[in-house]
Amino acid sequence: MKILKLFPLAAILSLIISTNGFAANDKLNWIGHWKGEDKREQLVMEIKKEFEFLNPDVDVNFTFGKDLDAPGRNRKWKAANNIAQMIKSGNITWDVVFLDYVVYNHVAEIIGDPDWGSKHLLDVSNEPWFQKSQKDFILNTPYYRDQIGGLLVGPYIEGFITCLWYNRKVAGQTGIQVKERKMTAEDFISYARELSDYNKKNNTSIPLIKLCVWNRLEVLFEYLYKSLCPDPQYAIDQSYSPEKAELFLKTLNVFEELAKYPLVLNADYETLAHDKWHRQYLNGDGLFIVAGTYMYSHFYGMDPVKFKDLIPVEPPVINKMNGLVGDYVTTFAVMKNSKNRKAAINLLKLWSEPRLAEKWISYTKNPTALKQHLNSPFSETMGDDVYNKFIMDMSVEYSDMPIRYIRALTYIFGEKNPVTPNELRTKLALIMTGKLTARQYYDDVMQRVGDK
Repeated sequence: MKILKLFPLAAILSLIISTNGFAANDKLNWIGHWKGEDKREQLVMEIKKEFEFLNPDVDVNFTFGKDLDAPGRNRKWKAANNIAQMIKSGNITWDVVFLDYVVYNHVAEIIGDPDWGSKHLLDVSNEPWFQKSQKDFILNTPYYRDQIGGLLVGPYIEGFITCLWYNRKVAGQTGIQVKERKMTAEDFISYARELSDYNKKNNTSIPLIKLCVWNRLEVLFEYLYKSLCPDPQYAIDQSYSPEKAELFLKTLNVFEELAKYPLVLNADYETLAHDKWHRQYLNGDGLFIVAGTYMYSHFYGMDPVKFKDLIPVEPPVINKMNGLVGDYVTTFAVMKNSKNRKAAINLLKLWSEPRLAEKWISYTKNPTALKQHLNSPFSETMGDDVYNKFIMDMSVEYSDMPIRYIRALTYIFGEKNPVTPNELRTKLALIMTGKLTARQYYDDVMQRVGDK
């Protein structure tokens, strides 16, 4: 009798669940991001909890990309290898994957298909919820589609600006007065000279730039090169001209000038692991690093006291700033053959809500391409500190210029470009340490451009 009395209630619950569009005990398999990055990780877990509350019928199987059981030296290679394996086997075990343009390109390299996205990823570009939630430049600039095989696969939650970070404690120790805004190439070279003198006098070995296997010297190059260009559009136009080649050499010459000073880079930069690099820099081994504003979350998550000494500053330019080196990136995508596509799309919708934009800005002190409820200035949501001030200053000062992080030298050599980002990073380090001259590298690249 008890079973019979309970049956109508079970039937009612079943009806309620079916009206939500899910069957009981549906499973959503989701690969997350931002593990160990302070409030970024917190935000992911808050969204997971909210999704589970709103969808009690869906069983969320969640893991971070960093924890995937897949080959790869970092979380992005792990994510890429996992996606590639699903594609090769035809067994789509994850509905929502961690995917940005770096992961996309890794997958393309692994499976040998640059157009894999159109076959295996859900394109949400025409979905009303997506168009309503993204800022206009995401929808109207081909640049963002081109990064993911011509698709828009999910909300562009994360924005960042690449920059120099300096260790305020090290600057105080060495007596170097770092310009936080409007730094010139001459200023930067003078810091190398002052630090070299300090190291000689005090028998210390503090590097100008603390570098590791995660090398982003091309960011410094991109700022310097673009500052030589006549206007912002010329700086990002991906076509070749002899005039651009001349600017290429002039930029390389700045790196060669730094080679005059010992310890411009730490001696172990080619083998120093990413995690050790973090720790050593936090502990005062290095004046600068080249990274993005996302490092706020990394550093805060590692040491909520020492992180206060690490300050983002405007990178050096030769003539004038012609646009920030930074980007807006997608973070999650749905596999086209997802076994639970509806739940997967609902998760992307949740990540696209305006309140998420405001929470992202508050938590991470970084920009986002999600539309907010209010067009409030950063200071109202981020707090009044040096990290907020940097984003505010850059956003206001250079709001009329494009934000791009192009990496490969297509903005100099266009389709003729023979230089990969990894090659440029490696060669810049060799020039800075006196193992290669600017002219030698220039001649090598120009010979290869001429051969194409």
